[in-house]
Amino acid sequence: MKQEMSKLTRDLAKVILPLKPREARAAIDAAKARVASELSDHYRIFGAELRIDKPSDPTKTPLRMIGVLIVDYGNRRNFEVLVDTNRKVVRVVDLQGAQPAYTREEIEEARAIAEQDSRVGRFAKLKGSFVSEFGPERAGDNSRRIGLRYAQVLKGRLSRVLARAVVDLSNRKLIDFEETSAEDAKR
Repeated sequence: MKQEMSKLTRDLAKVILPLKPREARAAIDAAKARVASELSDHYRIFGAELRIDKPSDPTKTPLRMIGVLIVDYGNRRNFEVLVDTNRKVVRVVDLQGAQPAYTREEIEEARAIAEQDSRVGRFAKLKGSFVSEFGPERAGDNSRRIGLRYAQVLKGRLSRVLARAVVDLSNRKLIDFEETSAEDAKR
């Protein structure tokens, strides 16, 4: 049996193809070139993702766009740059205080900063210790903060949460540390 696809479906199939590495790199380069003069010396590009917005006219094929997420720690600004398939920047969207999910690189940076402090470093070196991240209370100045919980596993079971630390990646500093008492750990 012959299967037929409408022209709209065939056109849509071209739009939703997975993002190719070459497309992602070109979009990142275009986004970076467009906002380079606005960036501080401390920023991170989170990568590129395919963005397809629903067209206002249902008979039209949506545009294939690439969103490049940039976190500028120094300026405390997060934004998305939308790039079309011709490497043209279509729009720069200020995320107005929204904080994207933490990346592995950010968590590693936060740990390195926190563990330079001897109080935190002591827990990081304990046998069976592990670290998990959490979102601390949001900062009024939109700085990028990561919370770290230090806990210990003994005999394959969580023994207790040992301490918590908050790192401000915008200032590259440990801004809060609290050792968990044995009483709090039992709750």
